[in-house]
Formats: sequence, structure tokens, C-alpha cells
Amino acid sequence: MAHMSMGDDAPDLFHLQRMYWAVVGSVIAAATVVNILNRYLAYQRLRDTTLTPSKPKSLFFNIYATVTAIVREASYATLPPRSVRGYTFHFTPLGPVSLILANLVIVLVLCFYKLDTADRWKWEDVGYQTGFIAICQLPLIFLLAGRTNIIGLLSGTSYNRLNWFHRWIARTLWLTATIHMGFWFRNWAQYDYIIYQLRNDPLTKRGFSAWCILTAIVLSSMAPVRRLSYEFFVLQHLVLFVGFLVAVWLHAPAEVKVWVWIPIGLVVFDRVARYAWATYANLSVFHRSPTKHALWAHRATFTPLPGNVTRVTIENPTVGWKAGQHVFLTCHSLVPLQSHPFTIASIPSDGKMEFLIRAEKGGTRRFFRFASKYHGILGSSEKDAAEEKTRTVLIDGPYGAIRPLRQFDSVVLLAGGMGVTYIMPCLRDIVAGWKESGRGESTARTTATKRIRVVWVVKPRSQFSWFERELQTVHSEVKQCRRDQPDITREIEMSVYVTCDEMLEPVVQQAVCLQSGEPTETRVENPAEGTEKARHKDDASVHSITPSHHTSSPMEDCCQAGGGCCCCCVDTVDEDQIQITNKICTCSGHVAPTDTPKVVVDSTETGPEKPTTEIESSFQSSDEGLENISIFTGRPKPRHIIRKVLEQAEGESAVVVCGPAGLSDEVRRSVVYLSDERAVHKGTGAQGVYLHVERFGW
Repeated sequence: MAHMSMGDDAPDLFHLQRMYWAVVGSVIAAATVVNILNRYLAYQRLRDTTLTPSKPKSLFFNIYATVTAIVREASYATLPPRSVRGYTFHFTPLGPVSLILANLVIVLVLCFYKLDTADRWKWEDVGYQTGFIAICQLPLIFLLAGRTNIIGLLSGTSYNRLNWFHRWIARTLWLTATIHMGFWFRNWAQYDYIIYQLRNDPLTKRGFSAWCILTAIVLSSMAPVRRLSYEFFVLQHLVLFVGFLVAVWLHAPAEVKVWVWIPIGLVVFDRVARYAWATYANLSVFHRSPTKHALWAHRATFTPLPGNVTRVTIENPTVGWKAGQHVFLTCHSLVPLQSHPFTIASIPSDGKMEFLIRAEKGGTRRFFRFASKYHGILGSSEKDAAEEKTRTVLIDGPYGAIRPLRQFDSVVLLAGGMGVTYIMPCLRDIVAGWKESGRGESTARTTATKRIRVVWVVKPRSQFSWFERELQTVHSEVKQCRRDQPDITREIEMSVYVTCDEMLEPVVQQAVCLQSGEPTETRVENPAEGTEKARHKDDASVHSITPSHHTSSPMEDCCQAGGGCCCCCVDTVDEDQIQITNKICTCSGHVAPTDTPKVVVDSTETGPEKPTTEIESSFQSSDEGLENISIFTGRPKPRHIIRKVLEQAEGESAVVVCGPAGLSDEVRRSVVYLSDERAVHKGTGAQGVYLHVERFGW
């Protein structure tokens, strides 16, 4: 049948299948070339001895940077979110959508190529042609689904991003299969023959069964269904796709069964590769285990943290990883037969693998209950207590891919809530590169980054304790790097925004910006206590509050119980001008009282360009743990923060965001706007901006 002519000079069906894969192969090849060029750029920048290693040095790379900037502006663009009856819809960026639409157009063109759908005598030919185009899409779907991903390896893309394409290619396959079935039914309907075929023709029965199973797969893969129960989704997904492959194999003609065998081979390859690596990583026989006669190589400790978060720590892990990667963690003694992905919150030099896991429901809730049960309440000896608190865990990974951040001149890291587990290792990895350069261990440059800007948005202040030690260590290491290499730029600025706390009352306190190493000028006016003036060298004002750690409150319980916060009406904050309105809400959602002392934050430069802002608030300070970080009450303005960094950048910059969809969307739109406003690589001298939005799928 595949070599039968459809008439009107139409190519045979095998040729149409080859045309489809020629297009797919071209796209994969183009992505591979771009990946190779990006890797070479990183290699070149880390060996460039000039003062601007992240700036293009040749005509070819200038052209490449210009083309890249244009493509980025188009692919990063996204529509603002829309709210319908309380549910907010977030839209996918234009780049991925364009690829899916292009695939859809190509598939539909091949389905109807040189066929007249208005001619009733061609309906059977359309049925054959669409069937052959439908079945040849199967290998692409399975190529995009595996964790051991060939396309991801070639293109430098993480499997969890490719999984979005996997779902939409599957929906395109469903549409193609529906057209295939529809034209056969349309042809049989002329003779009232549909019911007869479904009852008596085995080939029709198998084809209709395959379509029904594929429909169930597509419907059950919708985001609302997946979120109901991820474990159930994974189980039924595996069962359904096995049934679908069997039905398609029984339905397909012999000459196209190869398109079914290829997916089977890809599934076997993915499973064998994963299980082989997991066996090596988790069995102590392949490693030096600290516990004698232990079968498994990893044991983890579970520690409860504020905010219903569990810190899981694996000492001396048997596998290496890079900042920004994640693993699938399994603990059968606590959560049998379940495996979930968690971002690695530590860096390899720590000698341990740490995860911060928020207790939601199911397995993560069991982790927190176990950690809380054994935290400081055991009556046995310290050795027995430590043994009781540890459990055997298995790891699968690491997975995840991001361009090395050390190659960029300036890096902006933004996180919302638990997103800090992603940006913190990225921050520490760059600072580790600065330390290596300071030691002079090698002649090669270990990092080209000069400036780092960190923004962390939290709800309750108790979340600061998650990474308080790491943040202070970063500050100390940066100071040491400046002492070792005073002639090299090493600037870092960190801010924390509190959006929902039981106090929600801004405090003005001296905050040391790590960029300059000098404290800022702050003026506090309080009618009850008089006026205090503290004069310092910097010309920028910083508005901050000092949090109170390790305390619980009714507000925290409110936020934790509902999975969200009962107070979210805090306005945005402009760090440059400290613009905060007097609409500051308490936990109950009411406006804070206005009979509290007046706090005025000003800069050393007076004038119309930098107005004084009045904030109705009260002030309570309880600790000095984060005196080196600017802390604000409110929500950040990512566009202003990113613009300030880009104006100082002397080479390509990177913006990394991990957090809620709203924050990610705002950062994405800000990068597109600023890239277009500054005319990046279009004759203005403005350098490129690389954006990485980390979410598990889009």
C-alpha cells in the first residue's frame, strides 16, 4: 500500500514519511549546531584574558550575537496572564508555540498533499495518507519523553523542557489519527457501513481501540488531571501507552510496523540506561561505603525547617552534579514505590547532597512528619538518635541542563519561595569560581562573571533560616576574593522581599550592599524619638527590615495550612526610589493602622529625581543575622532590577528565574522589553541577555 500512487502525481506514502523526518532531523541538527557554538563560546570566554571576555571578539560572533538577540526577543515573548473566574491562565512563550505550530502545519500539509478532499472518491486515499503520517510521528513522541534523552543530549536541553513538546506532539498525533479515522468513517457513511465495520472488521476494531486509548492518554495528560494525583497519573500513563502500542501494532500494515518497533526500542534504551546508572549509583559494592556490610550506598537525614519544609541531606553521595540539576529521590521506607524530582540545593564542594522539600501532600508530607517526629525528642543516646533519623534513599540522576553561568559578565538570579533551592547553588557556584581564581591554581580563567544580583521573594520571614548560613558564607567569600584580587571587579548585591508576614511593617536599618562594600545613608524620622542621621559614603538608599528567625506565628500557620497565604495585597517596591504606598496589609487582609511612627528613607542626593517616600509603619528589630542583605516589605519590580544590571554589563548577561508562574512571566516580559528597548546587538553597543526560566515543564 505504501508504494501505491494516490494519483495526481502524489508521491508514495513512504516518501511522505521521509519528508516529515527530513524536517524533524533538520530542526534537531540546527539545535545541535547552536549547542556546539554555545559550548565553544563558554570555552572561549573562560580562556579570554581581556577585560571583557563575554563580549563578541570577531565578525562571525558579532553576527551570531545579533541573530541570537533577534531570535530571543521573539521566542521569549509571551502574553500577559488572564484571569477567568478566579483562575489565572499563563501562556507559553512564542518560541515553543512556534515550533509546535510549525510541526502542526507540516503534518497537515503532508496529510492532504495533492489530495482533493471535496472529491468523494479521494476520501479513502486521505484515510490511507493520514494514517501513514500519523504512525511515523510515534518515534518523535518517545524521543521527547525519556529522561535519557538523545535530543536533549544533542541540543543541550533538559528532558523536563522537552516533555512539554512531547505532550503537544502527542496531541498533534491525536488530531492526525482523528482525521485518519474521520475520513474512513466519512467514506463508509455514504453506504451506512460504519457500524458494520466496527462490529465485523478486526482491523477497524483495532484501529478504533487505538484511537480510544490515545484519546484517554491525551485527556489524562491535561495539567488539571495530572495535578489531582501525580502518582496515579504516572501509573495509568504507563499502562495506557503500552496498550496503545499493542493496538497500533495490530492495526498497522506490515510494511509500517517499523514505526512501532522504534518507540519500543527507545523505551527499552531509556529504561536500561537509567536502571544501569541507578544500580551503579546506589549499590555500595561499586563505592566505598562508610557503613560496613551495607547494601545501599546512601542514607539520608531528615530535618524539619520553618514553613513545613524538610531538609534532606545525603552525606558523601556517589554521583557528581552541577549547579541547577535535580535528581529523582526514592525512600521506600517512608514513601513506598514513589520517586519524585527535587532540586539539589548544595554544590559538589560541600561533600553532601541537600534538598529542601516543602510538605504539600502525599510523600512530601510524610517526609516532614518523619523529620518532625524525630527532631530533638528522642530519649535514647545521640548515636541511636542519629541512626533513627536516617533512612536509606535511592537517587536517579542527576538531570537538568543550563548554560554555564560563569561565562556571563553579569548574572541576575530571581527566586520566589522554594525557587531559592535552584538559584542558591547557581550563586554559590559562581562565587566558588571567584575563589578558585583568587587562589591562582591555574592560568585559565574559572569565571568571567563580574556582577551578581540576587532577589529572593518570600512570604513569612522565617524562610530566611533556610539559607542564612549559605548567604553569610557567600558574603565572607566575596570579601576574601576582593582582598585577594582588589584590581578585579567582584560585585554582588542581594535583596529579600517579604510579601506576607504577621507584622508586614517595614523597618529602616543600615544595610550593607555587597556591591560597594560601604553602608548606605539612611535617615529615620520618628516624632516620638526625634531625628537620627547617619551619614555614609554611598549615594544609594536601601530600605530594609530585619527578620526574626525560628519563630512561629498565627500568620505562618495560616499560610502553611492553606498552602498559600491569607495576605497578598502588598504593593511593589522600587529599590531605587523606595516607592511603597501606605496600603500595607496585615494577615487578616486589613490595612495596617496609620498611627504608627513615620519612617522616611532618603538618599544623600536631594532633588526632584529622588523623592522622599513616607511609609506608615512600626519598627521592631530582633536579630542581626542578615545585616548584609537588603530586606524589603513588598514585591519587587523585576524590570527595574534587571535594567540596572544591564546598564553596567560589559558583555552578555544572564537572567535566571525560578518561582511561581506570575514571577516567571513578569521576568520573561521584562527581558523582552529591555532587549528591545536597548536594541541589543543592533548598533547601540548593548550586549545580549540570556534568559533561563526554571520550571518543571512549562
